[in-house]
Amino acid sequence: MKTHQPISRKITKIFITGAAILLIFYTVVVENIVLYTENYNSERRLNIVAPFHLKYVQRHDKPQVIVIDPLIKVYSHYYLLPDFVKQQIDSQWLGTTRFVLSNNDEYGVFASMLKTGRIVYAVEQTTQIEWGDGEFIIVEVALFVFGLCLFLITAGFIINMSNRIAKPFTSLAIQLQDETDEQLSAINVDGELSQELTQTLEGINFSRARIKEALLREQSFTRYVSHELRTPMTVIKGCLSLLRRHNDPSVDKQVVRINNALNDMEQLTQTFLLLARDTQQTPNTITIDEDYLGNILDSIDKRVQSNNVLFEHELLQTVSLNAEPILVTSLLTNLLFNAINCSIDGHVKLTITSDSIQVIDDGVGLNKKARGYDGFGIGLNVVNDICQKYHWQFSLTNNATQGCCALVTFTDINY
Repeated sequence: MKTHQPISRKITKIFITGAAILLIFYTVVVENIVLYTENYNSERRLNIVAPFHLKYVQRHDKPQVIVIDPLIKVYSHYYLLPDFVKQQIDSQWLGTTRFVLSNNDEYGVFASMLKTGRIVYAVEQTTQIEWGDGEFIIVEVALFVFGLCLFLITAGFIINMSNRIAKPFTSLAIQLQDETDEQLSAINVDGELSQELTQTLEGINFSRARIKEALLREQSFTRYVSHELRTPMTVIKGCLSLLRRHNDPSVDKQVVRINNALNDMEQLTQTFLLLARDTQQTPNTITIDEDYLGNILDSIDKRVQSNNVLFEHELLQTVSLNAEPILVTSLLTNLLFNAINCSIDGHVKLTITSDSIQVIDDGVGLNKKARGYDGFGIGLNVVNDICQKYHWQFSLTNNATQGCCALVTFTDINY
């Protein structure tokens, strides 16, 4: 299972990554600005100073190399220039340039044409006045340290703000995960609320209120079923006992029919009550064996005979389930009744394996109505609800030739 990170950590990671990228960008930009500024100042200074010094070679046409100061030399003719300068410019070039030799010596050259058409040159060695490698490293380290301090301050601020932003979301998540309030009261969170979180809280509390109302209605329903229906059923059973004493054959037949209907109603009521019970309660254990199936088959025998159905069953392995016996009985009975009702003069087979219950019939299938029955009734809905309660898988599909197949697959088996 994938573990998701808290929202505060995600926000922190995003902003710190952005701050780190900004720090690197800041360092590179500042370094290049320093280099550019240094070179630009050297060229600008040479443009200002060189014309002043070139006046010494304007008065004479003879070859001259004049040392102005320890940095600048003036050359009256191109051929007098050092070879490393000639490799950088041609004899007709004018303007200002700078270059770096392989030994890291840096030079600036200024070329200007006299009125006579002759070009004179001023060459400045700028290596001595520019920062050395050691000095530049010190500057870079200082810039990096300053940037790192700025980064740490920003990171601390980001982490603090991320925690403040995430605090109400974290509080909401913890309350929902550790829910113990059976009354489903409104949820309140600590921290600064945003518009989106306020809307989320309103939606959650509205849903909780509706769920609470539904639970109250369900509790009322189960209470009414438990008390108001069982009482008249008990009265009816008492009346049936009195009717049996008359020993009237015409009455006895109706008594049996009423008693069977009453038993079905009592079982269905008990099934509904068990389905409405909290699924967190520890269920009973039921074992599906031949003795248990015998009781089930006895209850459907009359239906099998009345519909002229060829019924067979196969128990491949005894199965123990963590489930209420009444619900398992209801599941099996409803599956079989549905198949028998849809397979008049047909064939129905029940197969029970270690992990499933399968009922196959050759009846009308899913696309037609069985004679005398409207669709599939409430029985399959009950089967589906029982499967959902115990997290079993239920499917109902058409067979390739005729009829359909109902399959219940267990996911919680206890051998």
